[in-house]
Amino acid sequence: MNKRFFALICLFCLSISFTVYANPSSATTINTDSIRNIIVFENGDCLLESTPVVISEQRGSVTGQVFYRYRTSDGTIQWTATLTGTFTYNGSTATCTAASCETSVQQGNWHETYNHAYPSGNTAQADITMVRKVLFITVQTETAHLVLTCDANGNLS
Repeated sequence: MNKRFFALICLFCLSISFTVYANPSSATTINTDSIRNIIVFENGDCLLESTPVVISEQRGSVTGQVFYRYRTSDGTIQWTATLTGTFTYNGSTATCTAASCETSVQQGNWHETYNHAYPSGNTAQADITMVRKVLFITVQTETAHLVLTCDANGNLS
């Protein structure tokens, strides 16, 4: 009796995990005009890097963001990482004064396991690791290095 009950619970959990993963209704379309770089992985998935967006700007200071979207080979966005950087500039140099990175999951069983954002010279940088788990077992790991740069005139790239 206990073995049958345990087997039914396992089958139920397995069917739920595949149902959640295979749900195509949350596919996201992307405006390809805002993509500045595409990093393709061995499995055919890719990381789409957007052009930088200015969030706020004052004399000698600018805050901007760049978005990274992890897309599977079938076009479904799985997760997004947003790198935010604050910079000061004076016409001859630029310095990153703050950096932060946030991740969000749109589809699948992804989880953030590492996120370290830091300023470095005139760039905001972040290193992230995302893992996908099925039944508590890691089946996929992806790492990304995110960069947002500011030039001496306050232009983001």
